[in-house]
Amino acid sequence: MRQLITAAVIAALPLGVQAQDAQPDLRVMMCQLIDESGTGWVPDFLMFTRQNAGPHAGRIEVYDPVLQKLVRHPIKAVVTVDDARGRTYGWALGRVRNNSGQRTERLDYRLRVSKSDGTAELLVTAQGYQNTMRGVGECATP
Repeated sequence: MRQLITAAVIAALPLGVQAQDAQPDLRVMMCQLIDESGTGWVPDFLMFTRQNAGPHAGRIEVYDPVLQKLVRHPIKAVVTVDDARGRTYGWALGRVRNNSGQRTERLDYRLRVSKSDGTAELLVTAQGYQNTMRGVGECATP
């Protein structure tokens, strides 16, 4: 897991920025999750970065083992809800296939993080399927 975290941090940093010299304007949040669905679409680890300055100020990116396997780089995430109780992040993957060969045109991810204690719930929905996959855990800023 430590290697994945290190690789994810380095991959998410802007080009030319070393992990040791990370900009104070780059915020990182890491989440550990338990996949309650057993489908493999709920990652056990998520990392978010947010750039708070420069030309990409406000940009949020997410990286996890699913993305590492399918696209090999972080992708853009957005804040879909931000209220007093928590913040919800959303992102999507297109045209994916699971290990059983089932395909979907789109996987939608929604991560809700509590502002009071960092507890998290990840919901994953596959277009064209009835079930919602769920993971629970915690998120923190190192």
